[in-house]
Amino acid sequence: MPSRKLFTSIFIFILFVVVFFLKDRFTGPLYQDENHYLPAAVTFSEEPIPSLDLLRSYNELNTPIPFILGGWVVKLFGEDIQYLRLLTYGVSFLLLMTFIWSAPDRSKRFFLCLAGLLLFPNYYLCSAYYYTDIFAMATALAGTALYIKGKHIWSVVFFIAAVACRQYMLAFPAAVVCYELWILLRKSQGIQQLVTYALTKRVWMWYVIAVLSIVPWVILWNGPAPASVMADQHYDSDKIVHYNFGFVLYSCAVLAVYYVIPEVLFTKKWKYFLDYPRKHTVFFLGGIAVIVAIIFLFPAKQAYNPYFTWPYLGYVDQLLMTIGISGILKQCVFGILMLITLMRFFSPNLNFASFVVLFNLLLLGKAQLSWDKYSLPMIMVLWFLAMFDEEWALAEREN
Repeated sequence: MPSRKLFTSIFIFILFVVVFFLKDRFTGPLYQDENHYLPAAVTFSEEPIPSLDLLRSYNELNTPIPFILGGWVVKLFGEDIQYLRLLTYGVSFLLLMTFIWSAPDRSKRFFLCLAGLLLFPNYYLCSAYYYTDIFAMATALAGTALYIKGKHIWSVVFFIAAVACRQYMLAFPAAVVCYELWILLRKSQGIQQLVTYALTKRVWMWYVIAVLSIVPWVILWNGPAPASVMADQHYDSDKIVHYNFGFVLYSCAVLAVYYVIPEVLFTKKWKYFLDYPRKHTVFFLGGIAVIVAIIFLFPAKQAYNPYFTWPYLGYVDQLLMTIGISGILKQCVFGILMLITLMRFFSPNLNFASFVVLFNLLLLGKAQLSWDKYSLPMIMVLWFLAMFDEEWALAEREN
């Protein structure tokens, strides 16, 4: 309903104006990562079209589009954090407009999904300060929306831009590739037919280009990020080859808290979980085995080091610790939440959301730190996809 989208957009605009004045027009001292993000933007302002040497040596872990844009703002308006925060705030507003206007005209979940995004604790922080997350989220959402609309070339362009904002955004085009191949596999009656389909129905090939867009960055840096900043943040060569299954456990718990449980409370799809062990016994028992192994062999704990000294994995972890849940009991709570997440997204009837979750969780196991906000892009896309499923997508595919 266009009127619903229009009135919602007006409400969001008014809300943004109110927050702008409540935050004293985004003046004030630098906040946490802004202390090094601002100098990065200033560095890029000296080269509006960055040289290879600058791209090779700038002192940040993230791919550079947010800093390039920040450099343009600094070049135009001066070295003032207020303008960079306004840039971030504007991108956040565009993200919400994409979310609203790309939604189906009729969806009973419209307000639930929008609220699910806005109420995520880190969404406000990533919007009101000059943080890089919102740039990656906006481009990833645009790529997803365009994929759903079948505008694949533009979708690939935005996914490439997303990877150039944050490396782990490659999870989204990777999810598209595997989902498209999964559809072809289900239609095929043998390997030969699958190969024929894959060569004739080439949508998936476009998104391989977006996945491979990470390769030039890796070649440029000879690694996942500029070497100097990796050393400064204690993300050294020993940690590059280390995979942290505990981070996967915690990411699943975050996904359950911020998405799966609220969705179930709204849709009342309790029966799906009650029937899951009987209908998908192998998946259920396999999930339990994986969870038990992670809890006892790779428990979720923060990567505490001289650069990062906050002891909690994130807000969910902090809440459990505050109410006295710690040690093995806390890991078991994480395990129960992980089981809920696995049951929600993984069965023989996979859909696009399943692959979005799969690749995001796998990449988050390679993160430098565990933190709730690293799951925000995934949860944003899941809330967006939920508007296109009036019935539960997994249950729907079983009919």
